[in-house]
Amino acid sequence: MRRLLYHPTIRRLIFFFPLQLLFLHIKKNLLLLSIWGLLFGFITQSLAPRYGVPYLFLNPEYLDEVSPLSYFIIGFACGGFVMAFNISSYTLNSYRFPFLATLSSPFTKYCFNNFIIPLLFLIVYVINVISFLEREDLYSKFEEFMMVMGFLGGVLIFVALTLLYFFRTNKDIHGMFGVKSQEAGQDELLHKRYKRRNESWKNPYLVREARDWYVETYLSNPFRVRLVRAVRHYKREMLRNVFLQNYRNAGIYSFIAIITLLGLGFFREVPFLMFPAGASVFLLLTMLIMLPIPLYSVFKGWAPVLLFVFLIALNFLYQMKFFNNINKVYGLDYNTKEASYDNNTLNKFASQQDTADADFKAMLETLNKWRLKNLKTTVQKNEKPKFVVVCTSGGGLRSSLWTFQSLQYSDSVLQGELLKHVALITGSSGGMIGAAYLRELYWQNQSGKLKDLYNPSYQKDISKDVLNAVAFSIATSDWFVSFQSVKYGEYKYNKDRGYMFEKRLNDNLRNVFSGRSISDYRLVESEAIIPMMIFSPTMVNDGRKLIVSSLPVSFLTQNAQSDKLNKLPLNDGIEFSRFFREQKADNILFTSVLRMSSTFPYITPIVSLPSEPAIEIMDAGMRDNYGIEVALKYLYSFRNWIATNTSGIVIIQIRDRHKEFPIEENPLPTIMGALSRPLGSFYGNLFYMQDFSQNQQIEYISSWFDGPVDVIDFQLKNEIPDKISLSWHLTNHEKAKVINSIDLPENQESIKKLRALLE
Repeated sequence: MRRLLYHPTIRRLIFFFPLQLLFLHIKKNLLLLSIWGLLFGFITQSLAPRYGVPYLFLNPEYLDEVSPLSYFIIGFACGGFVMAFNISSYTLNSYRFPFLATLSSPFTKYCFNNFIIPLLFLIVYVINVISFLEREDLYSKFEEFMMVMGFLGGVLIFVALTLLYFFRTNKDIHGMFGVKSQEAGQDELLHKRYKRRNESWKNPYLVREARDWYVETYLSNPFRVRLVRAVRHYKREMLRNVFLQNYRNAGIYSFIAIITLLGLGFFREVPFLMFPAGASVFLLLTMLIMLPIPLYSVFKGWAPVLLFVFLIALNFLYQMKFFNNINKVYGLDYNTKEASYDNNTLNKFASQQDTADADFKAMLETLNKWRLKNLKTTVQKNEKPKFVVVCTSGGGLRSSLWTFQSLQYSDSVLQGELLKHVALITGSSGGMIGAAYLRELYWQNQSGKLKDLYNPSYQKDISKDVLNAVAFSIATSDWFVSFQSVKYGEYKYNKDRGYMFEKRLNDNLRNVFSGRSISDYRLVESEAIIPMMIFSPTMVNDGRKLIVSSLPVSFLTQNAQSDKLNKLPLNDGIEFSRFFREQKADNILFTSVLRMSSTFPYITPIVSLPSEPAIEIMDAGMRDNYGIEVALKYLYSFRNWIATNTSGIVIIQIRDRHKEFPIEENPLPTIMGALSRPLGSFYGNLFYMQDFSQNQQIEYISSWFDGPVDVIDFQLKNEIPDKISLSWHLTNHEKAKVINSIDLPENQESIKKLRALLE
């Protein structure tokens, strides 16, 4: 090995500055490498493919289009991350290479030599983009070329602008001390060969301190390799001052960049600033690695300690209301006394049988109006109408589009009979958003404001990206204290990613929900003009359901009464409208109700309600992904009326996956796989377990209902290896796959069954 290292060519290759920087990152900078590893995992579709994260980078969407401009923006953000990596690396590591201080433009030289990881990333990224666009089969070769060039152009422009800043502000040893900067090999012979075995193979002229990292060759520009020159004739203090001046400029640059990014958050509602979500991920990671740089440039070795102290202090400050930026729903009064959430209060509401009876009677009036409306279409055959309930699954944007497509298409084929017969819609997350949009359009159609309910353009509305606005808010604003607010009625609320979710969703859907509170639907639901919707988001505190409806439904929170069953009752949920009556529950915006039912952790924030202790709300799918439990309890409550006044029950299940799922292979796991399997298997099979449980509950309907029950499934084609991502962003290929799933034989057969049942 010693003999091999004596060879000049081998030594200059092994101790080539770019290669040594790579070794340095592996040894000293694992945090930076882990962030690169995260990005490599995203673009190679190895990390989070289920949630569509790779598509945010491979198929960025900007202003509702995938174009060279969208790729340019994500390239520009990627260039920002590359330069943040270089700045952070230079700040942390440049002192290990004292020869840098003797070169002209030391930071620029450092960037040239720190190219291996960024260049490898760009190559892998371009290969994966081309492969992805080829699979999409939607673009010409020229369009694919322009998109790749857009990305690379964005990277190069940002890198060039940053290098220009440092070129004009950083001083080298000549600028600071008047010493002429010289490139290697101009003043003395640097490398000697040693023949004696007991002598070190290192060049003693290049090693001055133990912390210095040994290098023999470097890139003086992208196309020229030079030998490292000796620095023994320079005072060490002189070299340190060069680096310190560079660090100060890096700190100033980082501080300006951070302030600029945070400042962009004040303009997050401007449409052209809603950058692709992938660009926001780059921005967020850029902020993460740049935040410590200003601190390091001032406090040097004390920076890690101060950063640790700051994080500890931040952790305690977060407990204070001023700093704890809790997410609220819009329309509720958070200034009045909080509702008491305890067992005594729960038992009090659950024991109000008179209230439940009154709600039950009011609902009977609505059901009678529904019956009269549907008798008009069946009076010639002297038949009773079918009682139709829609149960739709969660699943982000794919479920929104699939639910909308299934109901719109089926209603058009049945010439308007389906939506007439639907009495109740339940479910979770994206499915309820799609159903709510179609129901709103149906109401406008009924009132004469809308002529064509079956226009395909509505499918385009419901499939538009929601994630860009949310991700941009996360990257630029949702950090610590919110400095922006929005006013609804007499109350002010913080603007955060929850606000951006609602705004973007409403903008996509032609502002049909603008200003609507849940109480605005009370009259039309009670008159059976449109189907009733019951939402059931999950309470994080204890797993109970929060039953949200425009009509009073306290009977859904009561335990069934029976003389034959003696047990200690357990309250399964609370009714939102009554529990938060003093907090103006009827004023809650309908978009906030949709958001509560669709709260996916980290993307849309967990909602906090005005109670003591605070009730926190997340996605309804955690308890009841298809709304089956709510639907069955409703059907059980009115089983006698349904048996007398209808010809049977039809349950339409709109599923974002097939009910019969393929059995996947189960290879021997790694150690890490074995450790993560119990938790991962539980979460991965959560919805399958709900399927098994709810399928049994449906089978028991025959024990308490004598009439016929038909379960009609609309199933989305969503199996491995071509799964549709669980995300608020869909690629064009995924949108087409969702829309075309209605043509699957099993779904066409379901439409035939519906036609036979309803016509």
